Amino acid sequence: MPKNNKNAHNKHAQGRGQGHGQAHGQAKKHELPMVSVCTPTFNRRPFIQNMFQCFRNQDYPKHRIEWIIVDDGTDKIRDLVEASNIPQIRYFEVAEKMTLGAKRNYMHKFARGSIIVYMDDDDYYPPDRVSHAVEVLEKNPSALCAGSSEIYIYFKHISKMIQCGPYGPNHATAGTFAFKSKLLEITRYEEHAAVAEERAFLKDYTIPFVQLDPMKSILVFSHEHNTFDKRKMLENPHPDYLKESPKTVESFIKKPNEKAIRDFFMLEIDKLLENYEPGHPKMKPDVLKQIKEIEEKRDQMIKEEMAKQQANGPIVLQRPGESPIQLTQVQVVELMQQQQQQLGIQQQQLQSFSKRSTELEIMVTNLQKQLIEKTRSLQLLQKELNASKAEVTSLKEQSVSAVKPVESNDKPFFFASKLAPEVIIDVNAV
Repeated sequence: MPKNNKNAHNKHAQGRGQGHGQAHGQAKKHELPMVSVCTPTFNRRPFIQNMFQCFRNQDYPKHRIEWIIVDDGTDKIRDLVEASNIPQIRYFEVAEKMTLGAKRNYMHKFARGSIIVYMDDDDYYPPDRVSHAVEVLEKNPSALCAGSSEIYIYFKHISKMIQCGPYGPNHATAGTFAFKSKLLEITRYEEHAAVAEERAFLKDYTIPFVQLDPMKSILVFSHEHNTFDKRKMLENPHPDYLKESPKTVESFIKKPNEKAIRDFFMLEIDKLLENYEPGHPKMKPDVLKQIKEIEEKRDQMIKEEMAKQQANGPIVLQRPGESPIQLTQVQVVELMQQQQQQLGIQQQQLQSFSKRSTELEIMVTNLQKQLIEKTRSLQLLQKELNASKAEVTSLKEQSVSAVKPVESNDKPFFFASKLAPEVIIDVNAV
């Protein structure tokens, strides 16, 4: 049976009462929802002080948060909880070991908030983890659950940050989950699930979902006490879902007051875990058993797939003018990847040609419009020219008609000269 930390619970109630009293006289347009932060833990004593600090750093109003911690470990952390002076904590001890799925279902029974946010015990959560999740859920009323399908894992033994995912719009890792409490009316975790518990809870990823910003959700560190040894992920990485990232630890843990958290993960964790036997994965036989079952099931599926391919005969590539080549599975995959790359290049070229064609069509249309306008202008000029010619012709005709001929009066012409005697000539007489 669980043991509830009554002192922490009472402090939590007092903290909430003070918060409500301070806000009572203030006019509020929107009251922030009550949030239940949920943390399952099992023999993680070296991580707890770091977990406390991640919670203290949360920028969401503390009077609107309760923190439910369910502890089924053999090394209980009640002493650390009581010394933490974090009034929001509601601590529950469980005597017997529980699977992770059963433990998450158990936590939900005590949650009183309208929104539930997960914070696991061995990961880093940024200061806006809660506030970001609440904001996204409130802005997406149709979504019941939020999380990040893209997460980052830092592998200290190789000093590399690895990006995992994204795997799909309705997928996320449980450690990033935040959901409305009404989601629990239609789903729950499988009681036997010790790992990979998300799929059943999200009903095969059909639950209305919204993605969170991975930079505001979680940073995972690979360490010796990981329930699932994350270094196995690097053995046969899928290029689409596991790739090296230029991000650094400082890209996530960047505030001055988080230096102790950064030092814990980067400098202190290895020595602490080396001297802490209760947290070793061998202390979780149920988890190791289920991981082994999952791996065996995966190996069996691979063998069955290979058998199907062999039953269908070898894959032979026949190019024009070349001898047939029998391909291995690796070669088939490589060939398909090459074809996908070529298809991608051709699609880009097609998009480029399509864009150029559209540009040329627009250019031709504009030129046609200009030609029509120029033709109209030319016609107007021609009319003006014809009118000018007609006017000139008219003016010429008027000028000719204005000139009068000289009339003859048949009179004698007299020519006078001062140097000779006057002579009269009769023209008619000649």
